[in-house]
Amino acid sequence: MPHVPGVRTVRKLLVGLGIGLAFITVFSVFALIYLFRLNAVVRHVAFDPVPGSAAIASVAKDFNQYRVLEAMGRRAAESWGMSLTRKAADIERDLKAYDATITQRDDRRRFTELVALWSSYRGLQGETAARSEPAPPAEMALMPARQERASEEINALLTTMIDWNRLEGVRSIASADSATRGASTTVLSMLVAALILSALALHYNRTVERPMNALAETARSVALGNLDVRATVEGPLEVALVAHELNEMLEARARADTNARTLNAALEESRQQLQQLTAGLLQVREEERTKVAREIHDELGQTLTAFKMDVGWISRRLTDDAPATRAKLVSMVTLIDDAVAAVRRMAADLRPGILDDLGLAAALEWQGQQFEQRTHIRCALRVSVDDALDPLVATAMFRICQESLDNVARHSRASCVTVTLDRCDTDLVLEVRDDGVGISPTDATSTRSIGLAAMRERAQLVGGGLFISGTAGVGTTVRVQIPRRETVST
Repeated sequence: MPHVPGVRTVRKLLVGLGIGLAFITVFSVFALIYLFRLNAVVRHVAFDPVPGSAAIASVAKDFNQYRVLEAMGRRAAESWGMSLTRKAADIERDLKAYDATITQRDDRRRFTELVALWSSYRGLQGETAARSEPAPPAEMALMPARQERASEEINALLTTMIDWNRLEGVRSIASADSATRGASTTVLSMLVAALILSALALHYNRTVERPMNALAETARSVALGNLDVRATVEGPLEVALVAHELNEMLEARARADTNARTLNAALEESRQQLQQLTAGLLQVREEERTKVAREIHDELGQTLTAFKMDVGWISRRLTDDAPATRAKLVSMVTLIDDAVAAVRRMAADLRPGILDDLGLAAALEWQGQQFEQRTHIRCALRVSVDDALDPLVATAMFRICQESLDNVARHSRASCVTVTLDRCDTDLVLEVRDDGVGISPTDATSTRSIGLAAMRERAQLVGGGLFISGTAGVGTTVRVQIPRRETVST
């Protein structure tokens, strides 16, 4: 089907929609993959929050070891100071590591409290170690209780912080799971939307593109000349309205064509009747011309001949002593001869007997001689047809040549004219060419010229055609082409 704007647009829209849906699907799959990877990373961070969770756990472990070393140091004084110092440094390092991971206010508050308790605990140890003299017994009895209470506060706070980190990990897992579920729901919604769009595209293809293509095919059939085709009224309202209007237009066109065919048939019948009437009139005219020519030739010719004989008889019986009467008789004989010549000329103009007796070629040669004698325009005749022709064809050719020569004498101002009668395949061709001023295209196709109209009518009556062409300063050509075996019934 050829490219038609308005029909291919739907297909392009569907192709673009399909490409868009493909991209949505591909990106949705990649989004799911990356979301699952993100979930795994979040879960890993929640269970092993490095360095925050590991740092606070390391603080608790080092503090417990510190307490153990502290307890052992009371029984092994020689290694007590060096082991406690190294472990205290480890605790300080873990506290710094944990400090770098704090992001929330509650965690910072607990860390500040832990640092204060640790400093207080270390201060108690330092106070005990810095004494040069033994403390009073009562104070010495209270020192372990104070250290034990500070240790318990530190352990309780560390336990709270570890539990808080664990709960924070659980909350992170829940948040990660919630985010994953939300992302998965979003992606699934995109997939569902893509499926819905695909369904809508298929529905659009079914309800819009097919009716539009059907309308385009109907219009193409109408353009090819099939006016009996009708569009199917279906699809959306706009398409159905277009199909309905197209059907109404085709119905109106069909009615107009029916009326036109009826009028053309009536016109053709009228034209045939007119042509038959014209043919009959021309035939009757030729018959009347022939009849009048014969009557003139026979009746007047015989009468004038008899009159001439009577005048001769009277002239022979006159005496020599009547010269005036004899001269009068001689004048009468001259007048009678002129009258006989005029009768013969009129009879030949009406219907030359040579056309019926010797044929078209001889009649054209006689016509050329008469034209040259009357107008003093040189006339050259070229005839290569010597077989007998249908009388109607011969008459039509002769009359067309006669009218053409009359037009040359009246209008062309030519010095030479050439008449050619020849065969062209199975057609008989008559051509009259002059070297005059040349007829204009407007005059050649004019319907006001009675002579040209009569020539065309005669050519059509015998199944031929008349062609007139002219060039200014070069001349005019009249060409008649008639089927050679064509006969016309009157």
